[in-house]
Amino acid sequence: MLLRIDHETRLTYSAPVTESVIETRTVPLSQDDQTVLGYKLRVTPPSPVTGYRDGFGNRVELFNLLTPYTEIAIRAAACVRVQRPIATEQLREIAWMPELARQVEAMEFLRSSPQVDFAQSVREFADAVPLSDCATVQEVAEAIMRAVRMQLRYEKKVTAAHTRVSESLALGRGVCQDFTHLYLAAARLRGLPARYVSGYIHQPGELATHAWVQLWAGSTVGWVNLDPTHGKWVESEHVVTAVGRDFSDVPPNRGVWKGDATETIAVAVNVQPVDRVPADLAEPTDSPGWSGQEGGPGTGRGSQSQSQQARNRAFRQQQSQQQQTESRSNDESHTP
Repeated sequence: MLLRIDHETRLTYSAPVTESVIETRTVPLSQDDQTVLGYKLRVTPPSPVTGYRDGFGNRVELFNLLTPYTEIAIRAAACVRVQRPIATEQLREIAWMPELARQVEAMEFLRSSPQVDFAQSVREFADAVPLSDCATVQEVAEAIMRAVRMQLRYEKKVTAAHTRVSESLALGRGVCQDFTHLYLAAARLRGLPARYVSGYIHQPGELATHAWVQLWAGSTVGWVNLDPTHGKWVESEHVVTAVGRDFSDVPPNRGVWKGDATETIAVAVNVQPVDRVPADLAEPTDSPGWSGQEGGPGTGRGSQSQSQQARNRAFRQQQSQQQQTESRSNDESHTP
């Protein structure tokens, strides 16, 4: 499936702000089951963009705005070909065994994390998942998914971007982020390495941003995708943007700024099938006002000096509202 993705984030301030440092994670990953054929980012007011990879291999774009402004628009456009194999065919012969959890690629994703806490209630939920009759990774994965979907009811606006899994478990309600966090907790506590995925979904009638799970199935198969919110294995309608331990590692945007103002955020995302790479994404990346990633991470301009980085750390953090609104936008229209 060939998909075009358009993602616009507009940040508005009640009074002028300055010295902003913002990072975004909107570049889809090129990997075995999906290929990025075109990507561009445009920031208004214009600013040089620096690209790099974070510790999980995600593509991150960083830019600074030093002069006063009251609104910023971040527009990302991508074209991605998804050729994801059916996970059940890959997992049919993969036995469930403790050795999977001891492989170096997966060990980081067995631990608790900022939003996947191992509180007593979470441990009790994980221990209650019936796995004694499961002989394969597929059977274990599906048993955990059934337990999560029985425990949580889909409901909007009852949780926020920073809600921990123990909190959503107590509520018994949540959105795709909460379904994903509960699945991660149960899987990790039962010895199945699992990581958080932020990305896009092509599903008419729903908002296009989404969250789901990747499970480690051993070095032969690698990571496989499962969507606990919709109760199914992921196929070619999902596009991976970033992976991490939980949502706190992969927000689509976050940053800091200096000023006395109130921030509001508006997000618009559209994912649609296309027959070929759109002409505007096939153009050279030096098109006016746009920056691209063909040169690879770190080739952009605008890197910070150490003194500038030190000053930025002193700026008032404004991440919470951005991420909370983004999380709500991620799930406004999702129904399990």
